[in-house]
Amino acid sequence: MDGQQRVQLREKFERTTELPLLILALAMIPLLGLPFFVQLSDTADTAFLTADWTIWAVFGLELSVRTYLSERRLAYLIQHWYDVLIVVVPFLGPLRVVRSVRALRILRLGRMVPFVVRATTDARAILRRRGLQYVLAFGVMAIFASAGAVYLVERSDGGDIDDFGTALWWAMTTMTTVGYGDVVPVTPAGRGIAVFLMLVGISFFSWVTANIAAFLVEFGGKQTRSVTVADVMDKLEALEREIRSLRQP
Repeated sequence: MDGQQRVQLREKFERTTELPLLILALAMIPLLGLPFFVQLSDTADTAFLTADWTIWAVFGLELSVRTYLSERRLAYLIQHWYDVLIVVVPFLGPLRVVRSVRALRILRLGRMVPFVVRATTDARAILRRRGLQYVLAFGVMAIFASAGAVYLVERSDGGDIDDFGTALWWAMTTMTTVGYGDVVPVTPAGRGIAVFLMLVGISFFSWVTANIAAFLVEFGGKQTRSVTVADVMDKLEALEREIRSLRQP
């Protein structure tokens, strides 16, 4: 297997495992953080530990395959340092260099960092390929801009929106089309801003949903090359040549 084949195979492997490992990385964050806030039973603690080591094994296998398929393996590991930490850090726990409970808790909490970085990196890569980062940026800007605008026009009219925090809460519920109704604009300008934000929210979530559905279809099915006009013309020319050959005595 030459270098080009290795690169192509690694890229194909990364695209195939990107979404499942993103889900596992997101699942690992509460698995590591929940024991800090909730006292788990022995059964739950055993289940968490089993899930922890299972996910660790998946990430270890995935990193081994990607490293094997890389031409410059050391450089690849340095570039993907967070994956290395995901695999290596669990082995630091049994060493018990510092035998205090606090140190072990800090070590366990530190394991969350590479998983957060990995989830963020994978999510950004998926969004970048589909152009969703611009849509998300526009959505966030629309929320803050609408919150600021409705606060300016509502704050002196005796309505419920009398501070920016309340305006931001209103913008979030309006953007997501939840509409609790606990905070509503009372001025014509405020209601006009609300209509604008409703339309933006409907368009935003329709766009996001459509792209997620397209990504899942693309992920679950085989990628096929789209048929172009040139392909049709080539096929017609081939049929024409075949017909001419059949007409010849």
